[in-house]
Amino acid sequence: MFFVHRRELIEQITKSFKQQDVDLHHCTIMTVRKIANRLGKLPKPSLIICDESHHSKAKTYQKIFNYYSNVPRLGFTGSPWRMNGQGFDDIYSAMIQGPTVKWLIEHHKLAPFCYYSVPLFDQNKLKKSSTGDYTVTSMTEASQPTLYGDIIKTWLDKAKGKRTIVYAHDTKHSQQIAQAFRNVGVKAQHCDSKTPSEQRKTIMNDFRTGKITVLCNYGLVDEGYDVKECECCVIARPTESLVFNIQSTMRCMRYLPNKVGIIIDHAGNYKRFGLPDSPHDWSLKDRKKKKRSNDSSGPPIRTCSQCFAVIPANCRICPFCGAEIEVKQTQIEIDKEAKLTDVTDFKFTTNYLVTKKPAEIKSMQELYAYAEAKGYKRGWAWYQGKQRGWVK
Repeated sequence: MFFVHRRELIEQITKSFKQQDVDLHHCTIMTVRKIANRLGKLPKPSLIICDESHHSKAKTYQKIFNYYSNVPRLGFTGSPWRMNGQGFDDIYSAMIQGPTVKWLIEHHKLAPFCYYSVPLFDQNKLKKSSTGDYTVTSMTEASQPTLYGDIIKTWLDKAKGKRTIVYAHDTKHSQQIAQAFRNVGVKAQHCDSKTPSEQRKTIMNDFRTGKITVLCNYGLVDEGYDVKECECCVIARPTESLVFNIQSTMRCMRYLPNKVGIIIDHAGNYKRFGLPDSPHDWSLKDRKKKKRSNDSSGPPIRTCSQCFAVIPANCRICPFCGAEIEVKQTQIEIDKEAKLTDVTDFKFTTNYLVTKKPAEIKSMQELYAYAEAKGYKRGWAWYQGKQRGWVK
């Protein structure tokens, strides 16, 4: 008995079994809900296999496990982790850890990746729900007014023409992103769990075959969905869920020769969890909940101010764009420390700067100072300067 949590995965698992010469006459492959509703009517299994087994604590799963309490069970997951800290040692007796993501990349089981982060959410406005993740309302309020335009601009710069999955924070958000892509001539569709079955099947198949370039979704294709041709993932929602972060960012890392997955993180989630190849301490035991800025034990990381790639903090040359990485002082810091004369023939105060409009700024130096005074990231200033032709 093999059960999955979404019906899109049934065909995928069946195909995989056939490739491995499994006799399907001896198999029951269904969604969790269907099996739970048919207990006592299905053939009793000699083995239960649970896909995406980090869901095993859910009531529907428990109903099946309890009914077949004397049947051995085997669970698979790439992320044995729950937001509430509960472990899985009451369901599974042992954990066998597979090779690391780094090993899988080195041995051509996963594709290498480029990770870019252009944050478009105000982290201070995010609020958690009872589940531990951020509320949809707070994510909507935290999104910047330029959200849709910046998503499109970044994609056109980093991944133009590449088959892409976009992860939105709600249905409306996903629909609006899909429309924004269509407005610039990119074939894009939205899909979620409430999309009519036949329409959803058509959209999924069109994306798989390349008729659709961008698939925008909410809560649908973050787990298990296997399209090796997908080369880019756009993360347009903040999250506190390590499971969602791993499952969504790595959708574009299915291996194909010479493929490099492109991950565009508009929520700065890497600051909480690290990169896809960051190591994690997995365990079946309960874990103590703790506040953290980064769940990863990997090396410190930062973003390149030129191309927004996420790179090791000790890098002096960006491996993606070749830019020299250095920490530059803002004009305000320079004025305060009196270490440099005013080479641009202007002096200003913070109050003066914040009352100006960005269009009134006349130089790159003043633009950096404006960004500092307004609390913007330096990347924002660089991007604005690039748009005006002040930087290459």
